[in-house]
Amino acid sequence: MFLGIVFDLDGTLADSRLDFAGMRADTGCPQGTGLLEYVEGLDSEPERQRAMAIIHEYEMAGARSASWIDGAEALCRLLAERRMPFGIFTRNSREAATLMMETLAIPTDVLVAREDAAAKPHPEGLLTIASGFRLAPDRMLCVGDFLYDLQAAANAGMPSCLYDPAGDSPHAAQADYVVNEFSALADLLYGDSQ
Repeated sequence: MFLGIVFDLDGTLADSRLDFAGMRADTGCPQGTGLLEYVEGLDSEPERQRAMAIIHEYEMAGARSASWIDGAEALCRLLAERRMPFGIFTRNSREAATLMMETLAIPTDVLVAREDAAAKPHPEGLLTIASGFRLAPDRMLCVGDFLYDLQAAANAGMPSCLYDPAGDSPHAAQADYVVNEFSALADLLYGDSQ
């Protein structure tokens, strides 16, 4: 069915316990506005640099304390064992994402961070990964925990899967698939062939 997969990182594969409320307060970002979009709209370069430095510090602190989301490590090992190519497309900085991936030894094939492509919901990162894997976007699956992941997938023509452990996401209707644990995602990918 699917020949490749792209994961969001924070909140999907890894829990960095990012303090979004603290980031919003320290940068002045209003509720309901994406942090990166808020920074991009600031009036001056010094303001943008200051806000990005704040976000970076929070991300690095989170990356240092990251832990696997329950079931994600086993799924990543299964994907590696089955040789299914998988990448990570994150709105985090490359430095923070790399640290998180090294901390958890995530065996991914490729990382696309915010320095590498337009931030989600723009599809550039997904299309870059699909192209690198030499797969059509519709033969891949994008897995994430937030609206931007689903929108990026739709914009790329890639099926989406919402990771919704609590089963209460307001964005579930926008996903092609919804799972609340990674064993269900393994079933989706491999059916009874495990």
